[in-house]
Amino acid sequence: MSQPIKVIGASGAEFEVLNDLEKAWWNTNLKRYQDSFKFDNASDLQDLDKVLMGELISYRIGNWLLRDADYDGRSIDEIVDKLKRQKGDIDKETRLLKDSLGMNRARRQDSTQQSVADYLENLRLRAKEFGVHRDNQIAKAIDLLNELFTLVGLHDRCDEEERAHLKVNPEDILAWVRETARPEYDKIDAAFRKNQRLWIKDVS
Repeated sequence: MSQPIKVIGASGAEFEVLNDLEKAWWNTNLKRYQDSFKFDNASDLQDLDKVLMGELISYRIGNWLLRDADYDGRSIDEIVDKLKRQKGDIDKETRLLKDSLGMNRARRQDSTQQSVADYLENLRLRAKEFGVHRDNQIAKAIDLLNELFTLVGLHDRCDEEERAHLKVNPEDILAWVRETARPEYDKIDAAFRKNQRLWIKDVS
């Protein structure tokens, strides 16, 4: 008979299964439950472990009944009725435990509805954030454009000596666009994109 294999439960506790087939079953179903239900309470996590162990034993007995033998090939003819009764009792207890944890269809539907509500609320908040960002962009663009108009106006009204003194020659204005206006505008966009990377992940 092969040595038991250790697996880790939802609570972090160690449990033993009989072979790699049961280990794969355990890990698959543990992940499925963890993905479908969120339990933070230590007692709930321990109960989830009980659910998994109950279902694993039921899976084991069902496997043996189908094969008419245990994992080592030994006949189960003499204990078939006992195994069937044991499986029925375990299935009933596990079902009651799952109901007490809210691991049923009604809970899944509530969870799905809540997830949809959260998703829509996130979309609403992100849309608002984008609107604020666009307002900031427009305000900054207007400020910079007014400043540009001022520089161009000075250029048009001044002679060459005054333009050099006030630094409103064409090359000065272009330098202002490159070194001041563009960086200030891009700074707003860069801050928004950094935050956007986070909330795009939330709503995707």
